[in-house]
Amino acid sequence: MKTAKKVDPKSMKKMNKQLILRYLVEHGPSSRTELVAKTGLANSAVWRIIEELVEQGFIEQKEYFMKTSTKKAAIYGVTRNYMTCLIVDVQVLQTTVALGFLDGSWEILENFPTTSFEEFTYRINEFLSEKTLNRLLGKKRKNRIVFSVPGIVDSQKSKLLYAPNLKWHDVDFKEQFGKKTFEIIVDNDSNLSLLAESFFSNDIKDSNNAFFLYLGEGVGGALLINGKIVRGMNFAAGEIGHTVLDMKDGIVEVEALLSISKLVEKFEKLKGKTLEGNLKERFDCVVKAWLGTDKIAQQLIDDFLRNLVLVLRNIGYLINPQIIVFGGSVNNLWENFGPFIEKELKKIDDYGFLNGMTFRDTIFKNVSPSLPGCNVAAINRVLEDSNLTG
Repeated sequence: MKTAKKVDPKSMKKMNKQLILRYLVEHGPSSRTELVAKTGLANSAVWRIIEELVEQGFIEQKEYFMKTSTKKAAIYGVTRNYMTCLIVDVQVLQTTVALGFLDGSWEILENFPTTSFEEFTYRINEFLSEKTLNRLLGKKRKNRIVFSVPGIVDSQKSKLLYAPNLKWHDVDFKEQFGKKTFEIIVDNDSNLSLLAESFFSNDIKDSNNAFFLYLGEGVGGALLINGKIVRGMNFAAGEIGHTVLDMKDGIVEVEALLSISKLVEKFEKLKGKTLEGNLKERFDCVVKAWLGTDKIAQQLIDDFLRNLVLVLRNIGYLINPQIIVFGGSVNNLWENFGPFIEKELKKIDDYGFLNGMTFRDTIFKNVSPSLPGCNVAAINRVLEDSNLTG
């Protein structure tokens, strides 16, 4: 007869503290009564954990909410500055440096062009000086630096294996930047984008699997199955941009067909003019021209959408996710082209495998979704921290 395993009280206590802290990060300030209802924990457990989290500095009382004329309920939320991480969101054309906080918010510090790795290293090391780090992150708690990179990443070793569009190879970020007293976290931009969605989006939380299609200078993808990001044996799972389609001109990589940057550059070349602004703003100009019946824009966008529909069918048939999310440098693709994509997909969904599948844009509209994904990666490290057992 098998003996039931005893529940480790310390492990259970840590899980309960993680549950409450995660709820407060994801949903914002809440009362103890709401936490009891939402977490399913006993009232006494919630009260005790709240007291401990306040004492440890993870959370703080935010305000009182008037429930009746004679009784007030205390509202608790995470202490924003308990965790402050440095975010480095690397894109092919531009790198963004930001601060991330425990409440899921962020604050952009600087944007600069992504050029050579030597120049990139110089710019980042300016932020990593002891004086600057102490000013930005403070001295009391463990500092974390999170890098989002458009390439294939061994996240366990914090090593970039290959970023084709940057021409960066075999970069050991710990060796390059981790010689000081802080933790280095590195991951692929698509994976981080899907991580952010899975942290803040209820439809992703409620799904068994989802796919994030990252469109920008290049094309990437990320796959979530049973709540976990799938990386693959060689860390290339989801790399839809490096799959191929058999076109009339021969075998072509998907990235060459769906790169927003390449589309904009073709439009500029054919029109004989350079569009102003960042990649999103330049793409919006092409979309505006398409809506205004510009023949060059119509041809380019129509070709782009036909190729996108083929890729979506392949994703839908191979992985069959419940949700496909669009995002990257451009975060309004479905908003602009959803009806057309939906209509064209129905024409080639021969077996009905796409029935009921949801397509939508990322919830992050004004920033590359990989940036909040960096912050979520740092938040997850805090939630996993052994201090929660205190």
